Amino acid sequence: MTTFLHISDTHFSGDPAYHPPWLRAGSPHPNIEAKNLLRAIKQLPYAVDFILHTGDVCAEPLLADYHCARELLDDLPAPLILLPGNHDSGDLLAATLHDGEKWHVLRDAQLRLGELSIIALDTSGGGEHAPSLRPQQLNWLAAALDSCQDGRIIVAAHHPLLETGVPYLDEAMRVQNGAAAHAILARHSQRIAGVLHGHIHQPTISCADGISYISCPSTWNNHVAYPGMVANAHDPLCAPGYNLLMLRGSRLFARRCALPAG
Repeated sequence: MTTFLHISDTHFSGDPAYHPPWLRAGSPHPNIEAKNLLRAIKQLPYAVDFILHTGDVCAEPLLADYHCARELLDDLPAPLILLPGNHDSGDLLAATLHDGEKWHVLRDAQLRLGELSIIALDTSGGGEHAPSLRPQQLNWLAAALDSCQDGRIIVAAHHPLLETGVPYLDEAMRVQNGAAAHAILARHSQRIAGVLHGHIHQPTISCADGISYISCPSTWNNHVAYPGMVANAHDPLCAPGYNLLMLRGSRLFARRCALPAG
């Protein structure tokens, strides 16, 4: 039995005045809700085996942002697994938030935790919102899955892989050759408990060929998506939060958890 949390898109910033020009007026500093998240995790009435962060850990690829993230994340009560997102510097993330014991930064890498294998696909794509995976990455993914001879598998990435039918998500927010990755994953669908991702700042579930793709909300601003939508927009009804995941045998239970206000 494994219990863990999925968080994403915290956008930690070492700049107290951080407010990029594309951000809607009135948005709070990203650290405010991120601190609410950390407070909520530390007050949970149950223990978790690890916490998975699927990228956009920091707002900008600046050393000050990663020092800020390290300081804020330092007293979390469980091991932390982090992937880079398109806003991250993978090198700075690894330099400041990886020790191979409590802190694990995974970039096209896998980690074994008991009977669970975590396979992390690096979709950060040099900062692209809609990257494509290189042939070498697809070959690596196939080999990594083949190497997992027993136990269950969690696959993690920053960007979604599957098409949704929502134009702005599919054209501007998704791995453009994600179907190739899904075809590889589908060969191992009986062993994959789920594919977890972030990037789209909203909680979603997509299912294809027996595989569940699950995203979690950002701790900052969240977006809405509906059929025919061609540009993203703020969702005032989607509170910042995280997902609770419970892996019990062949079953993965996912629950969205909203952060308390303030």
